[in-house]
Amino acid sequence: MRTAEQSSIHIGEILCVGTELLLGQITNTNASWLARQLTLLGISSYYQTVVGDNPDRMRQAMRVAADRSDLIVITGGLGPTADDLTMAIAAEVAGQPLIEHAPSRAAIADFFQRLNRTNITENNWKQAMMPRDGLIMPNNNGTAPGAIIEFEFNGRPKVMILLPGPPSEMTLMFQEAAAPYLEKRTSTRFRHHFVRLIGIGESAAETQLKDLIDRQENPTLAPYASEGEVMFRVTQLVHSDAELDNTAELIEEIKSRMGEYIYEIGTRSMPAVVKDLLNERHLTISFAESCTAGLVSSTFGELPGVSNVFKGALVAYDNDVKINQLHVDSASLEQFGAVSEAVASAMATGCRDVFKTDYAVAVTGIAGPEGGTPEKPVGLVYLAVAYEGGFSVRKIQIPGNRARVRNVSALNAFDLVRKTLLAREDGQHQS
Repeated sequence: MRTAEQSSIHIGEILCVGTELLLGQITNTNASWLARQLTLLGISSYYQTVVGDNPDRMRQAMRVAADRSDLIVITGGLGPTADDLTMAIAAEVAGQPLIEHAPSRAAIADFFQRLNRTNITENNWKQAMMPRDGLIMPNNNGTAPGAIIEFEFNGRPKVMILLPGPPSEMTLMFQEAAAPYLEKRTSTRFRHHFVRLIGIGESAAETQLKDLIDRQENPTLAPYASEGEVMFRVTQLVHSDAELDNTAELIEEIKSRMGEYIYEIGTRSMPAVVKDLLNERHLTISFAESCTAGLVSSTFGELPGVSNVFKGALVAYDNDVKINQLHVDSASLEQFGAVSEAVASAMATGCRDVFKTDYAVAVTGIAGPEGGTPEKPVGLVYLAVAYEGGFSVRKIQIPGNRARVRNVSALNAFDLVRKTLLAREDGQHQS
């Protein structure tokens, strides 16, 4: 069999095991995360497969993957229960017997000892049964170790990497053990730069950059769309990390055409950009939310280090809460309605006063599916940002279901903060 030093991995495939994935009980975040990691390592992944906990279908899926790909990354099915069959079937496909791996057994015993659990059931030791020639990867977040198996399939060298299903275990094991292994098995890398835009639709953005997308050159340009924003990926194929980055000219051309819509050239999300802007200026922020019901503050709270700038939030669905907690004038509610520019600006101003922050954001709208009228249809949202001496307001009409209205509203709330900060810095008023 050819060794790791003698063969290079170019084509990878992701195989996720678990009936719960097929039933939609669990969202398959592992596949998207692994796909990003493989492309950063210079490995093209052409297929992703999900298979249930059925031994025949698992065996077939692994063999199909081994027939068409150099690398098969498998997640799930490494636990102690009867339906956790991944390791045994992978070893069978690779033609290797399972034997007890003493360090893994010791690690499992130590894990339970640290939990003060002495009654370890016999099925837990199943997780210490490893392919005879496998490279064993320790699990520093759980009990199920992983394995890297090098084998031949139809006369060609293949690699299977077996990772646990829980994302906290899978990501750590991949970063600590699998990624360093794969770095030695690849001869190329993909260098990525991401250009993120807001305020323009996918079709319009793609039209303006179509000639750059269609060109068959290195680096390449590819569009991606998500709710409320558009992203372009600039990718350069390189043969070593020391190779010169030649993406600058293409990025500058994108900036010359789309500069007014670009909010980030890099990996930061819109909330992260806002957090960094506030942090750099030593400013604080708070949120008052109606139709988003805490989504803005929850999204912001996921960012590391956000406590430096984020002081608090209030969900004000009911008008009484708007009046009593945010000091919105009842006359404004009566005259203009809760979904209005006047109430949005009053909510933001009141929120800023309550939390004593430099900036405050308010969101009020009709997320649907009920509640719309001809004058105020579903998807109508008002956003406001209050600051010392004034406020900025944005009115948007968002098509789509309730989830989309809330998600796009949150994104636009952060964008309004961003533009307000930058405009005030330039001595202008952003509206």
